[in-house]
Amino acid sequence: MKHRSTFLFPLFFVVFFAIFLSCSHAAAETMYDELEPDIYLNEIGIGSGYAWGSLKGDDEEMSIYPAFVRIGFNANGLFGIKSRKSSLQLTIEPFVNIVCGSEDGVEAGCGFGMRYLHEVGSPVDLFVEASAAPMYYSIDTREQGKAGFNFLDQFGAGLQYRFAPGKAFFAGYRFRHISHAGVADRSNDGINTNAIIAGFSWLY
Repeated sequence: MKHRSTFLFPLFFVVFFAIFLSCSHAAAETMYDELEPDIYLNEIGIGSGYAWGSLKGDDEEMSIYPAFVRIGFNANGLFGIKSRKSSLQLTIEPFVNIVCGSEDGVEAGCGFGMRYLHEVGSPVDLFVEASAAPMYYSIDTREQGKAGFNFLDQFGAGLQYRFAPGKAFFAGYRFRHISHAGVADRSNDGINTNAIIAGFSWLY
């Protein structure tokens, strides 16, 4: 699995660079109506995927099967984004992830973050995203000590395809990092994993 991880990190930066180039043309794009609200609900979605990684001292690689709900709020007005081809979302993402490996367990929590989308050709959008999630991790590990409170930080990129009015598929890659940020009195070496996610959204 290490070769797959090595491939996915450069892919993330290639996608991020493509978005940066697309955004350089924002000055020539159509402006939003001045009456557009600063922030409003514009997406409810569901998703799943597959994540993989390993723990210290474990010969068996663990597999993680995420299940999450996406709630997105368009915040273009709040952040002064005037382009109709770009949008910045504030996101809420409750999740329950099944962990399988030498010890089975669960990750459960709620992520709070942002997703930036830019249309690269109707009906396809590229996106980059980041979130932090207070969570419960049910497995005892050398990295994090006893099961308990942690944070799940995620950074990713992907594509959204609007296949019908108000409906879209999305898929992407996420780098995942588990840490308790020093708020618990136990070890905090961190657990890094990679994930491929996909889902369906209703857009408003």
